[in-house]
Amino acid sequence: MKGVRLWHFAQASLGIVQWVGIAILLNPIIIERTASGALLGQVMALIGGAGLLAPLIGGLADKHSCHQILQRLALLTHFIALLTLYFADTSTTTYWIVGALIGVGSVALLVLNPTFVIASSKNQKEEGRGLASLYQCQFFGIVVTGLLVALADWMAVSSTNQLLILMGLVFVVLVMVTIAPPPPVEANLQEALSGETQEHSPKATKKAMPWFLFLLAVFFSMFLSSNLMELGPLLIKEVYHVEIGNSALGMAVSAVISIFMLESAGRWMQKSGPFMVWYAAQAVYLVVGSLFWLTAGHDVNTILPIALLVVLMQAMSWNDMIIPAIAGRLSPNSPALTQGLLMLCMAGGFGVGAMLAGMSIDKFGYASVFTLSLGGIVVALVCIAALVMISKPNTSEAASA
Repeated sequence: MKGVRLWHFAQASLGIVQWVGIAILLNPIIIERTASGALLGQVMALIGGAGLLAPLIGGLADKHSCHQILQRLALLTHFIALLTLYFADTSTTTYWIVGALIGVGSVALLVLNPTFVIASSKNQKEEGRGLASLYQCQFFGIVVTGLLVALADWMAVSSTNQLLILMGLVFVVLVMVTIAPPPPVEANLQEALSGETQEHSPKATKKAMPWFLFLLAVFFSMFLSSNLMELGPLLIKEVYHVEIGNSALGMAVSAVISIFMLESAGRWMQKSGPFMVWYAAQAVYLVVGSLFWLTAGHDVNTILPIALLVVLMQAMSWNDMIIPAIAGRLSPNSPALTQGLLMLCMAGGFGVGAMLAGMSIDKFGYASVFTLSLGGIVVALVCIAALVMISKPNTSEAASA
């Protein structure tokens, strides 16, 4: 984890809450307390629907230069969401509130954290190193949380009391970021500086169609990444009969691998730009989605679905690390607004995909989520193919910049 700054651990809250918290605790808690797949889909949709606020959050941060304040408020929102879930009973409204709070906090962090890195990077090398260390902190959060939750599960600690672990970790992160905040961001930094990062790509790549196709691909790829990761432990429990505790341990092991794999992805980006890394991540999505779809309902070794989740997490770590940089190259907007628009599509895909997954679970069973996920990545790959065809010269130049 070279080049890690203390404020980078703000990204760890996403690992704690967005990854482990939702997949291991929130989803099973909703099913256990309410037995409603539809409510689960609604809550996940609210988490994703918070992405509608992403451009507003980014624009507000750029306009008033309040990036640091909003980052701390996002961490506080995560803490309040966990606290609310701890005291929740069977009230539908309470779970809606939890979903909305998690969504707003996650969206704000996903908008602001990459903005701090990209806006302060002077060249592609610094950008790649900074994004890699940022997302390494996210997976460090997954490692610590996953191991603690797995240990608590084996010690028969209730899911409700396991939330105390997450609350404690988020509070520690909030204290760390308060002590060592990120550098301030100037909204006009991309125009003011002449460094390589601010000259991501030629003007030709700022056309509307490549930017639109990129956002569309991100939207549909979230059908697979969000459903198979956030619902993954629940899905493999119901479809493959793998205990949740084993999934938590698998996520922790996978996160350890991701910390090292992100270093490789960062170096690859520094050398070749972000596009090839993104293409590789989408190819892995397709392979993992296809294997889940093919093996669902069949008698397979329980190691297989956990292994597929491990591989999926590696692809997700590369994808999540790299798409903010691609957005910076293709978008003509200000730094935080660009990340806000990206998050709008990410969260929108997350929300729509989760809502469809919840409805599909109630009507067709858990295995149907694999079909929905595979369909999403196929559409995303069609969008990527169209993007490559209409802007291949430009993306090649941008990748080598």
